[in-house]
Amino acid sequence: MSDHGMTEREGVSAFSVGDEIRQPMHVSASIGYALRRAQMRVYDLFFASLADLDTTPACYTLMLLIRENPGIRSVDLARSLGVARSRMVKLIDDLEGRRLITRETPSNDRRNRSLVLTAQGKRDLKKMEQAVEDHEEKLTEGFGAGERERLLGLLWRIALP
Repeated sequence: MSDHGMTEREGVSAFSVGDEIRQPMHVSASIGYALRRAQMRVYDLFFASLADLDTTPACYTLMLLIRENPGIRSVDLARSLGVARSRMVKLIDDLEGRRLITRETPSNDRRNRSLVLTAQGKRDLKKMEQAVEDHEEKLTEGFGAGERERLLGLLWRIALP
């Protein structure tokens, strides 16, 4: 037994404060675990890079999609991103409340509301795009020739089988 009342396994001493945490082999070889850790780092860098712009990855993505598809309906956005419609409503309410998008009623279909970036939304999105470009450069700093494209290709193969 160790000083902490823990039984030591043969050849492995008990953990002490300040020790480096040993990762089990199956954790360090797990694609899912590596992806989750990478996602955490990506989000940390994203929020640091875009702190002045008060946005999230989800809101940034929505603004990009709305710009590229002016007049898109929220239900179509939710379907394309695999997001629950209730979650989409909250995101759109947030963007509309910040005056970055507007909901418009098309003359040919009064039941649906289409989404369009406001002038402020367009200006903010340009700033966000520059910050995200800088963020992506920081993220892949030290990658060799072709590594970024190779990683992106592999990730898309997992995301969209």
